[in-house]
Amino acid sequence: MSLPLNYSYQQLCAKTEESLNSAVLKKDSVLQRGTEIIDGNKYTAVNIIDNWGVKFYIKDESGKIVYTYKDGGVVSFKFLDFNSDGYKDIVLELIAVDSGQQDLIIYDPKSKRFKLAGNCSNAREIPRTKYYYSYEDCCMGRNWSSNLFYIADSKIINIGHIKYRDGYGLSFFKLNGKKILLKNGTCA
Repeated sequence: MSLPLNYSYQQLCAKTEESLNSAVLKKDSVLQRGTEIIDGNKYTAVNIIDNWGVKFYIKDESGKIVYTYKDGGVVSFKFLDFNSDGYKDIVLELIAVDSGQQDLIIYDPKSKRFKLAGNCSNAREIPRTKYYYSYEDCCMGRNWSSNLFYIADSKIINIGHIKYRDGYGLSFFKLNGKKILLKNGTCA
């Protein structure tokens, strides 16, 4: 979004997000747009790029922005029912070198709102359980990590972590409010 030279930073910051919504979405380049019917309502997800970077929004059918992803760096997104509750959620593919980092936005039918659940990088459900595991890779398999988690109240709850570092081996951690090393292997 380009602003006239006499348009001060304070004027821009003083405006509310709602008043900027239509101006921002009209003048910026749309990278990706997708629409889904969720819980009987039509939602459109929009990934844009402007002078300040990449931004991701979700709009309702009236055009009002009902969710804004604050962290930026969204490469792409996809609608899917991640937690198998019958409602479409959104997985964001993030800008990260060689990791496939992803964040999960869950639709909460109780509050009828979208909520950031957390990191779900390449996550897969463990069949016949309530658990999922994620996988983040760096350096083409030489360094990787995986989280064991479940979803409660639209949040990812991490309960375990495995990390492999080339030359150092595997480390196992239990996550219970703090990180506790369970086992650390080393490579000879």
